[in-house]
Amino acid sequence: MTRRGLPFRQFGWLLIAALLASPTRGAEPASATGVVRDSVLRMTEFFDTTLPGVLGPHNLALDFRPKFSDLRDSEYMRLPFELRYGLAPRWELRGGLTPFFPNPINSGTNHRWGPGELKLSARHDVGRFLGFFDETTLGAEVRLPLGHPPAELNDHYTHLRPFVALARQLRTWPHTTFYTNLAYDRSVDVTHRDPPPAEISRRNLIEFAPGLLFKPAEIGWFGEYRFRHIRDDEGWHLAHEIQTGAIWDVPLAQSKNWRLPGKWQLELGYKARLEEGRNHDHGISTRVNWSTNLREVLNRGAALWPGK
Repeated sequence: MTRRGLPFRQFGWLLIAALLASPTRGAEPASATGVVRDSVLRMTEFFDTTLPGVLGPHNLALDFRPKFSDLRDSEYMRLPFELRYGLAPRWELRGGLTPFFPNPINSGTNHRWGPGELKLSARHDVGRFLGFFDETTLGAEVRLPLGHPPAELNDHYTHLRPFVALARQLRTWPHTTFYTNLAYDRSVDVTHRDPPPAEISRRNLIEFAPGLLFKPAEIGWFGEYRFRHIRDDEGWHLAHEIQTGAIWDVPLAQSKNWRLPGKWQLELGYKARLEEGRNHDHGISTRVNWSTNLREVLNRGAALWPGK
């Protein structure tokens, strides 16, 4: 068994303190403008989990999810960002990049710059499903390697990934959501790149991930089980993963006090993973997500550098 160290130990303790100290008050009444803004800035992802939901029509949002664990584990650091556009009331388009740059404290063969990976996706909100789920989102995603990214960032193959995200608010447990992700990730060779490194094996996988999210206010707690059926050059095998943790949606009023635009989400989780016949590991991970609309960014820039 391999055990990963605690990434950013101080950050983890700060997040725990914030989760324990922050009040779990109910939401305050919002104006029509505030409702639209909250919809645009609504977080629909945490760690590797997708919740149903799309942007409203003609809204544009920017998401930024730095990978802080790279500072400890890798010779490079990733800075993924994504633009989301509400094409229609139930349709959303996304496009993003995962550029990387040299890690200032680690060195090696991957201590370099690069554009990394391009991601394009579309999502469609279909509403209720099977008379049980309150929200359902269908999606399709394409990930393409750009340049020569490290194998951990992209395995030199293009990935096609249709998926569905479902959720139901439980009536017997207030503020609790039962959610499920189902996805198929297929690796294809469409860019006619150089052969991948010898240690890279093309993988196709089916993933099923049910979980529970308890979120009465800004603070939420989640637990989920992730099952994967993996087929590679050696045949097929199974993988199992259990993850539990906490989410803190920083209140917009607090972000305003910090002079930071947009919506911030801090995540802290413990993950244990077993890949049958291969390896298994466990450890604590942290993540910061930031989402804003371009109007806020432009307004912030105008305030900092007013015209003459």
